[in-house]
Amino acid sequence: MARSEGSRYGSDVIVELMMEAGIEHVAFNPGASFRGIHDSLVHTPGAPEITLCMHEAIAVSVAQGYAKAAGKPMAALLHNVVGLQNASMAVYNAWCDRAPVLLLGGTGPKAKSRRRPWIDWIHTASVQASIVRDFTKWDDEPHDVHSVEESFARAMGTVGSVPNGPVYLCYDVDLQEDPLPADFARHGLGRFPVPTPPAPASGDTAWIARTLRAAHQPVILAGYVGETPEGFAALVELAEALGAPVIDTGVRHAFPTTHPLAATHVPGILEGADVVLALDVEDMHSSLRGIATDRPVSVINISLASLKLRAWAHDYQAMIAAERHVTASADCVVEAVLNRLHDEPPAGDLVARRRAAHADRIAAARRGWAASAAAATGDGNVPLDRVLYELARSLDGIDFVLGGGTNGRHEHKYLQLDRPRQYTGWAAGGGLGYGVGGALGTALAQEPGTITVDVQADGDLLFLPSALWTAAHRSLPVLVIVNNNRQYGNTVEHASKIGRHRGHGDARRYVGAGLDDPPVDLAAMARSFGVWAAGPISDAEHLAESLAQALKVVGSGKPALLDVLTPGF
Repeated sequence: MARSEGSRYGSDVIVELMMEAGIEHVAFNPGASFRGIHDSLVHTPGAPEITLCMHEAIAVSVAQGYAKAAGKPMAALLHNVVGLQNASMAVYNAWCDRAPVLLLGGTGPKAKSRRRPWIDWIHTASVQASIVRDFTKWDDEPHDVHSVEESFARAMGTVGSVPNGPVYLCYDVDLQEDPLPADFARHGLGRFPVPTPPAPASGDTAWIARTLRAAHQPVILAGYVGETPEGFAALVELAEALGAPVIDTGVRHAFPTTHPLAATHVPGILEGADVVLALDVEDMHSSLRGIATDRPVSVINISLASLKLRAWAHDYQAMIAAERHVTASADCVVEAVLNRLHDEPPAGDLVARRRAAHADRIAAARRGWAASAAAATGDGNVPLDRVLYELARSLDGIDFVLGGGTNGRHEHKYLQLDRPRQYTGWAAGGGLGYGVGGALGTALAQEPGTITVDVQADGDLLFLPSALWTAAHRSLPVLVIVNNNRQYGNTVEHASKIGRHRGHGDARRYVGAGLDDPPVDLAAMARSFGVWAAGPISDAEHLAESLAQALKVVGSGKPALLDVLTPGF
């Protein structure tokens, strides 16, 4: 179908709205149901930049990584029912991760008289959004082009307000491809600002400040907090004002890893706590492991999780007993409590003693981690902590962002992560295939000169390895370090536990979970997609040399992959 010179179409309006909303990037695997939007993206000056992917789940993962790194939405286009079904697990990841992802889909034609036989029928749904409605914040399918602007404005307000999450807009093929009616007019998205975050009540902040002021050993658990430079600095200020250690749960990067009060992974911190300030932590039960049970501990639960409650999946986690639950933005609470502590601070000598004791304990733990990791060796492999230690050494003096890491967040022990959004975390929904795509989205959000590092599980990589092609296609400076234990490690661990429990041992724990018969040549696979690669690497000395080579490649603006053999279970 030829594009008529001078004509304007519904898809042009959709792309103009994306531009007005500040959407700079869009990822997709192409499909006929959004060919109108595709055409408008290609032919509209200043339109969002296209990132071509070989699977819809990669496209959504790219948008998820970008959203966390940039702090604003990225768009992903999804081809009718087939693309949406392919992407559904990645959409669930973004939902669990509170990632502001704008999902745009095509469908139809809804008018049956305009459908091609067979193909347009199997690719049209009565309510297409029903596939993902249980794990998106909102969805809409505007009936005509006059309804598009308000629908889009509501989507941007919803995706941008906290708690964040994906939204889905679906556009009929005919709406995209029909010429605009003569009476069509746009009025601008500025009439519909993004809602401001929920603020705490004055009585809540007064009570929190009073409780923290009276605490003997307060501890801060950081979840969805500190994502802006102001919020990041405010949490540091609050920790210092209280002399309280901060355990960063890793769903976002809330606290600098090199700060004297950064207590993630430090043993014994929670055992002595009498007050725990939980700043929007959804998985409270995991985060509170180690808390004392033989004496009263006051938990202050600041959370927005109740505002994203759904009935379909139990991603809301178990309820936690708390002395007070405040439904408010954690950043707003930190700011309000700080203001009260400025007016009436805790006893200075108590804070100083607390800060010094925690700093000594944390510094000793760090020295122990570094000494142990530096000496770690393996038989034909490199222990994971040694991998992370050598990675940290190789990154000294390099501007980097960690776009993906280990499930246990062990990289926080070694890497200097000292600024907001320098770590963008994992998939959150547990769906495989996120890692490389998420790192690519993180890379898209960076200024020139900043590289992105992805510590990547081998099983996750093999789920959607074609993400490597997108890395090469876009020439993104991403260093992928594959934590290759040649197994689905989580399954092997479970098989070992249940085998021992049932009395037949764990000798067969790799059956149905091992990836070494035959082993995948990950470096060769990466090279086939156009990515510089080396490996398998089985000793630490070779790893240090290969890291230096890979970082030269990435420093030149291209992706690189290192396949590192690590111990199994």
